[in-house]
Amino acid sequence: MLNGNRTKSERGRSPRDLYITPPELALEAMIRFLADEGLSKREIIASLDAGCGTGVWGDAVKWFAYYDPQRGTAYHPLIDGIDLEPNIEPINVYDNVWKMDFLDLHDGGYNLIFGNPPYSLAEEFIRHSFDLLEDNGYIYFLLRLSFLEGLDRRKQQMFEHLKKVYVCVRRPSFFSSHGNAHTTDSMAYAMFLWQKGYTGKTELDWLDWEYKK
Repeated sequence: MLNGNRTKSERGRSPRDLYITPPELALEAMIRFLADEGLSKREIIASLDAGCGTGVWGDAVKWFAYYDPQRGTAYHPLIDGIDLEPNIEPINVYDNVWKMDFLDLHDGGYNLIFGNPPYSLAEEFIRHSFDLLEDNGYIYFLLRLSFLEGLDRRKQQMFEHLKKVYVCVRRPSFFSSHGNAHTTDSMAYAMFLWQKGYTGKTELDWLDWEYKK
């Protein structure tokens, strides 16, 4: 799915944007996504982690694996990962990993693009994700709840396809690679779910999870 003809992006990214999502949050978000959309694990065929970091989100999508009793074989969707940060090695959960700017990726065919994108580039990531999606495909990003604010932003076409917003009941405890410490900020967060071609009302729900002791 990756074409070798790429140009180096000149877009900047703040080092403060690099925060590793709690795995418990990522897994619960994926479980809720499948359940609420009424999807079976077999219906997610090709997925992309748009900022794979250490592989937390990719590991959560591995939960989509299923066992075919007739063939006696386990399957999971294609899981690709991409990240600009050169000093973070993803865990071994991806079929392909590219260290490059997500916004420079132009070959799509995905039916799920997910992850925790840099907030300073969230709008660009969402618009670009639509270009990489199959029809009826999903974008599922963890973003600040304040992403809903702003009259100019609300008028953008991408909000016509915003299907659901899952408000995080608790503040995520991110692991920051800058200082090697867990941090919880004062921001409220939510999982935003877009579907390509969806034009109905945006639903509001809540997402909770338990941290492992």
